[in-house]
Amino acid sequence: MAKEIEEKKKLSYEELENVCHQLSDQSQTLYRKLQEANLSNMFKRLDYLFAVLENKEIFAKDYSDFFNGCVKEIVDYMTIPGEPIEPTAEESGTAKAS
Repeated sequence: MAKEIEEKKKLSYEELENVCHQLSDQSQTLYRKLQEANLSNMFKRLDYLFAVLENKEIFAKDYSDFFNGCVKEIVDYMTIPGEPIEPTAEESGTAKAS
């Protein structure tokens, strides 16, 4: 009797293939949901970073390193990977007088 139960538990090749496809589809769906959640989290973080910079006057003056970190993080988020960052003339301090 134990042998009969054991034989019934074994899946055929087609059944295993079906289970594999179902698990693959489920994995892809979960990965897509994770990517969507990560994107949503990134935009929420950007909202908070901008809010900190917009309201920096309510913070103590000794948080300049924190504000610089916020600016750097915003720049990192907004920069397309592989795109070189070229400072503007104002940022580099070499503004040309016309």
